[in-house]
Amino acid sequence: MLRPTLFGGKILILPHRLLRFSRSVKTSTIDWKPVKSVPGNLRTITHQKKAPIIRRVLLGLMFAMPIISFGLGCWQVRRLKWKNDLIAKCENNLAAPVIEELPPTLDPNVINEFEYRRFKCKGKFDYDQEMFLGPRIKDGVLGYLVVTPFIRSNGGEPILIERGWIHKDKVIPSTRSSGYLSHLAMPQGEIEIEALFRCMPERSNLQFEHEPGAKLFNVIDVPAMAQQSGSLPIYCQMIYDLSDHLDYKAKETLEAQGADPSIFGKLFFTKSKDDSKEKSFYIQDESDDSLFYQEFEFIKQGVPIAAKPTMKFSNNHLQYLITWFGVSIASAGLLLYSTYKRKQFLSAERIIDAKRKDMKKLL
Repeated sequence: MLRPTLFGGKILILPHRLLRFSRSVKTSTIDWKPVKSVPGNLRTITHQKKAPIIRRVLLGLMFAMPIISFGLGCWQVRRLKWKNDLIAKCENNLAAPVIEELPPTLDPNVINEFEYRRFKCKGKFDYDQEMFLGPRIKDGVLGYLVVTPFIRSNGGEPILIERGWIHKDKVIPSTRSSGYLSHLAMPQGEIEIEALFRCMPERSNLQFEHEPGAKLFNVIDVPAMAQQSGSLPIYCQMIYDLSDHLDYKAKETLEAQGADPSIFGKLFFTKSKDDSKEKSFYIQDESDDSLFYQEFEFIKQGVPIAAKPTMKFSNNHLQYLITWFGVSIASAGLLLYSTYKRKQFLSAERIIDAKRKDMKKLL
């Protein structure tokens, strides 16, 4: 508080008493270490410390990713070797000579070794047990694959034969039993066919289950087809062929036309020994283009168009192998980089924690 004082005729204002000031804040004598600037700020580091579980989970994934991807890459190496061996085996079977006659007893368990192996077999189709697989699209047209049991002449159990694709309007047998190609659409009596063995994949649990007794199958289910038709679980495919198999015609039909069903060659005219009248008969010659038809004729007459004997394996395991090993290398590099950056953040966190502890002691 200030008060006036008379001094030498002058009034002086003197303080009532001197004010004393004292420091209330104590500073620590600790020698602070210099703090290096690191990416981020205190708020980011504090937020990260509040979520340790998420950071541990992400860190665990970063450690697991290189190991898992490396294991998948090694697995694809084995898959690549297996697929190459399978393709080589099937190519050798497809190029091997045709099996002229099948034995009466066939073991379904060994058919895997004969996949894509061609064979010939004599017998007749059982149209009462005919089945359809589909629908299937061919050149933008809706249709079905015809699967018919083939009763072998040597007494063996029937086998399943995929004859080929037909138009959806030719599913009913009566639409195929008449016409100038009825002997190809539904051959009667004993004939000789050429087909190849196939090993079809098993039906998965995600696919539709077949309704017992129905002739329509949405997916290939060889055990169900065999059980329904009373055949062996052996699936075969006929080979793409547009020629006119005159041997498919019934014997009495050829005899009525004056032809000998046991003769094959080209089309010409001759005289029969028993009759002086001129009679025409067919002799099949594969070099004669007049004995081959077009696909549109087969479609119109309901003749199944068989599949071409080509390999249908996809081999992308080399791409998968490169992908998984690349992911393994990239994730390992990212892990090393994040570990290096994590050390910088940890040093900053340790310095900040030391500051906070010292401030708590002073307060």
